[in-house]
Amino acid sequence: MMVYATLWTAADIVEQKYISKKEQHNVQKTVRIATVGTFVIAPLVFNWIKLAERLFPGKSVRTVLTKVLIEQVTFAPVSITSFYAATSLLERKNFIEELKAKFPVTWKTGITFWPFLQVINFGLVPLNYRPFVVAGGSFVWSIFLCFMKEDKKNGGAIEIEIIPPVAQKKETKNTS
Repeated sequence: MMVYATLWTAADIVEQKYISKKEQHNVQKTVRIATVGTFVIAPLVFNWIKLAERLFPGKSVRTVLTKVLIEQVTFAPVSITSFYAATSLLERKNFIEELKAKFPVTWKTGITFWPFLQVINFGLVPLNYRPFVVAGGSFVWSIFLCFMKEDKKNGGAIEIEIIPPVAQKKETKNTS
């Protein structure tokens, strides 16, 4: 759980500083995000990994693909809904409208992110190390969720400046 507490705290700090470029850090938001990540998402992930292995034991290609597909159809909607519900509860807000607006973008983005990581995780990583692999992927995913939670206008469209634009030289006209 300490891994997830650290991961979600760091993810929200990164999101606020580098994605949303906030002048003032919102500490209350970070506390809410860390609380949800630690006490809601971490237990869900841990128990999902154990359940998936119990229901679909093994590492054959068919088994791994089954786990990944089942995860995207069952676990992903539950974890996304849990994230929005729990963070809204801590904000004392109704989460239904936010969920309606943000769930489709969040789920579609997850479908493009998680299956690749989970094929590696379920296929190559021993069971007792899988939560740590998921935690690494979760750091990136958590930054995205923190952005989605904060996003009021873009419907999930993220523009990130990885490399700052080069200062453009002003051309001066020679008027001789």
